[in-house]
Amino acid sequence: MPNRKSQSLLQGASILAASTIIVKLIGAVFKIPLGNILDGDGMGYFSTAYSVFTMIYAFSTAGLPSAIAKMVAEQSVKERYRDIRKIHFISTRFFFILGVTGFLIMALGSGLFVQMAKTPNALLSVLAIAPAIFFGCMTSAYRGYYEGLRNMTPTAVSQVVEVVAKLVFGLALAFGVTKVAQSQFEAGGVVFGQKAASAAEMQQIAAPYAAAAAIFGVTLSTLIGTVYLLIMYKRRGDGITEENLKYSPRAMRGRILLVRLVKIAIPISLGSIVANVAQFIDTFTIIRRLDAAFQNYPAEMMKLFGSIIPAETLAENGAANFIYGSYSGYALSIFNLVPAFTIIFGKSALPNVTAAWTARDMKGVRINIESLIRMTTLIAAPLSLGIFSMAEPILSLLYPSKAAEVAIAAPVLSFQGIALIFLGLTSPLFAALQAMGRADLPPKFMLMGAALKFVVNYATIGIPAINVQGAAAGTTVCYAVIFVLCLIWLVKITGIQFRFFHLFWKPILAGGLCSATAYGVHELLSKAVGTGGLITLVSIAAGGVVYVICVLLVRGITKDDVLMLPKGEKFAKLLAKYRLLG
Repeated sequence: MPNRKSQSLLQGASILAASTIIVKLIGAVFKIPLGNILDGDGMGYFSTAYSVFTMIYAFSTAGLPSAIAKMVAEQSVKERYRDIRKIHFISTRFFFILGVTGFLIMALGSGLFVQMAKTPNALLSVLAIAPAIFFGCMTSAYRGYYEGLRNMTPTAVSQVVEVVAKLVFGLALAFGVTKVAQSQFEAGGVVFGQKAASAAEMQQIAAPYAAAAAIFGVTLSTLIGTVYLLIMYKRRGDGITEENLKYSPRAMRGRILLVRLVKIAIPISLGSIVANVAQFIDTFTIIRRLDAAFQNYPAEMMKLFGSIIPAETLAENGAANFIYGSYSGYALSIFNLVPAFTIIFGKSALPNVTAAWTARDMKGVRINIESLIRMTTLIAAPLSLGIFSMAEPILSLLYPSKAAEVAIAAPVLSFQGIALIFLGLTSPLFAALQAMGRADLPPKFMLMGAALKFVVNYATIGIPAINVQGAAAGTTVCYAVIFVLCLIWLVKITGIQFRFFHLFWKPILAGGLCSATAYGVHELLSKAVGTGGLITLVSIAAGGVVYVICVLLVRGITKDDVLMLPKGEKFAKLLAKYRLLG
């Protein structure tokens, strides 16, 4: 192998895992300040464009980098360096064509997309993010190539560079547009060519432009990621020397390599589309069904939302988009934080489960999978139950100036808290199935869950008493079914009778006490000194202390669990000293 040999697989996996966690956290946090800059209208336009983008982007970029990495890795083992270079040559040109095609589909189909979603004001946002498909494709070509050479650093660094650029440019551009709109309003009342009679009307006019500016930050971030990889490749190359090429066998025909690339990539790409279907379903069902509810049951819907949604938005028949924006931009910004924390356990357990399964060490398989489930539940249970009981205070803390959006998002987020345990466990369980050679199962499970979500969404959102909370119900059903299917197939594949009750009851008991403590302290302090962000923080801290104490007292953590963590041996010795390990 070229001079990248010194970088071990474990080191590469650790680098990529660390960058993934950073990217997930910053990506989830991005929407919190963005939600304070935009309002329900703007977040609705932003979410509509982003959901369309992720579907096309997933198909364009998910499978091909993995296919490139697989093919390059295979040829590097055989020391066929001419083939490796040819794979890079073919893939970059193929990705260029794919990126241009994806860009054109999204740009030319933008009008149709927003009409289908019933959000015509999202047109600017869709157009603003369309170029990101092209840049994302080019980035993916280089990431897959370097990963195949066992050099994970370019992928890790480019991912972090991208997400930081998205955070900086997205927020700065959105803030800048809102300030321009405010200045124009104060100067003469004409905002982006339209007359605004009030500050609320000014915000409504500015919302499509501010959302487009925010999402253009995503496009700029993908451009910056692409430029970084191009510069790195030009300056440092790929580690293949002239001597490697001199003694390498003659390269295979380009057509053979291309066909193989596509054959490997398509199943993975289809699976990635399925993984993004849930968000896509929300985009194309929530606004449509809410519009139907406002038309069929105007009195009931106005009773529910008439005093919450701004009058200007109601007058423009934009209530459905405002509700969708409150759900997708505020409730989901908190909801999506949990998988960002639990994904680390799937990445940590993947090599261990793979090694044990390959060696047919069934005891090792059982220990690793049980530790994976227990440690993930230890994170997911308190977050899930805590959000269930503290949804409104948490949203008010993060979005103090968005009373209308919080009023709509809080009940939905509380309901979604139930789904978080299932969602939190989904990614790690998928990793376990993939480690055992059943990568075909997660896309199938996701497709089944998405189909149920569509049915629940469509059947319930149009009912006034349920409205947007039907989307939360659909999400809960979706991930609960996926979770159960994962457990069933784990038992079926391994033949191991896992101790599921033993794995779940301690974290859930401790999570319940954590949730009850946080809620109780918040209620007591609110009655004594009034509501506020400090009260919420104190309540959450009290719940956290109770949770840690409870987990240790019931010995909810085993030595194997602790060893999965960084520097786990030191923690294991400390806990064992005080007999706090299960």
